[in-house]
Amino acid sequence: MTQEELWYGFLEAGDRSSPVARDPKLTTGNADTVYIYNLQRNAIIEYKRAIAEPKLRPLKANEAEALEALTAAFAIALKDFTPRRSRPIADAVPITVVGKRKGKAVVDEDDSNDDADDFDDNVADSDDD
Repeated sequence: MTQEELWYGFLEAGDRSSPVARDPKLTTGNADTVYIYNLQRNAIIEYKRAIAEPKLRPLKANEAEALEALTAAFAIALKDFTPRRSRPIADAVPITVVGKRKGKAVVDEDDSNDDADDFDDNVADSDDD
């Protein structure tokens, strides 16, 4: 497969086997993953390369009738597809400011409830006056 041509084939995955299409121009930005259109799921999915590639094979002669449906469905999915690395910021994990430390905001990027050690221990308690 060259870098310019679409590849149509079949993903052998037991009950989840499906005709698939792959456009080498769609890159995930990660050498360990690959985007593949899965006709059964009607979606372009990011697969782990090491798992998916050994399960891919060319379409057999008796599967050629799937090529027309696969080509049409892939073209529609491609129009609506947004690669993961270019999704809008609104889809990103929210970051919230949880306190201040020496004049700088402390940013909490995880959802754990360990906020107690995000504050300066030297802050005087107002009830101890």
